[in-house]
Amino acid sequence: MARRRSSGITSLGFNQDQGCFACCLTSGLRIYNVDPLVEKAHYSREELGEVSLCEMVFRTNWLLVVRARRPNSLMLLDDQQRRFRAEVVFKSPIRALRARKDKVAVVVTSSVQVLSLPSLARVALVRTPPAARPLCALAADPAAPHLLASPAHRRGSLQLLDVTRSVKGAQSSSPAVLGCHQTELVCISLSSNGAKLATASERGTIIRLWDTASKALLHELRRGSDYADVYCISFNWAGSLVSCVSDKGTLHVWAARGACARLCAAAGPAARAVCSLADDCSAVVVCEDGTLHKFTFSADRNCHRTDFEYFLQVGDDDEFLH
Repeated sequence: MARRRSSGITSLGFNQDQGCFACCLTSGLRIYNVDPLVEKAHYSREELGEVSLCEMVFRTNWLLVVRARRPNSLMLLDDQQRRFRAEVVFKSPIRALRARKDKVAVVVTSSVQVLSLPSLARVALVRTPPAARPLCALAADPAAPHLLASPAHRRGSLQLLDVTRSVKGAQSSSPAVLGCHQTELVCISLSSNGAKLATASERGTIIRLWDTASKALLHELRRGSDYADVYCISFNWAGSLVSCVSDKGTLHVWAARGACARLCAAAGPAARAVCSLADDCSAVVVCEDGTLHKFTFSADRNCHRTDFEYFLQVGDDDEFLH
């Protein structure tokens, strides 16, 4: 999730099917549909205050919200009724969120805690290094195992845990540890079915693809030769494509099957951003400067930017997508 204060934006994040995104602001919260680009919900500073994080739950009325004035508190907001339905308070500030239909993973200082939805009761806890970046990934497909990925205590390593049948208690049992990189992890992503894992280190030159069942390295995808800060890695829903954006101002897309050919290396925005992929060979990049960029690409490596908009200027729409 991209986080920065330019244009008043504090964080950005796509929902699980990548058809919507949440824009957290010093002045409140906005929810957008991607195609067509329409504002679907708008909360003012008077209603919510400054919002630090928001995680959508697909296209339901549930929004998981962290407000700047209460950084330790996770609120479950019912967008249909425009009121809070549940709250849980942690001992340290909430640093990141990832959700699926029935669970949300909450990253705090020394752990990732998994809560059930909509009760927000804790069902699993995984210890993480206090100095680790606020990373976690959760398989989003309701039919898939509830696989959670989070930083392990060894540098450059991840721990994988199926929280499908986890129960409330202390450290959840037996995560599998996967050594991914020699340097610190900065970005991770799981395919929707949890079968594939993508990782990037602080060097940012290579994206590695892993098989989560066998823990085998599938491919190394070359992003570039210069070090880069990878902002976001994203799979399409089918898990057949993977993309990334970085501080180099480029969007990269690869096939995630077969030879994993690079399909797109397009000049994009220089601003901090998040990216998404559709199954129809199109990509969307949403930036903390308030811009949205759409790209199309093909198997013969033709890649074009097809649309550009300032999403903060898009007007209201009364109907939310349920």
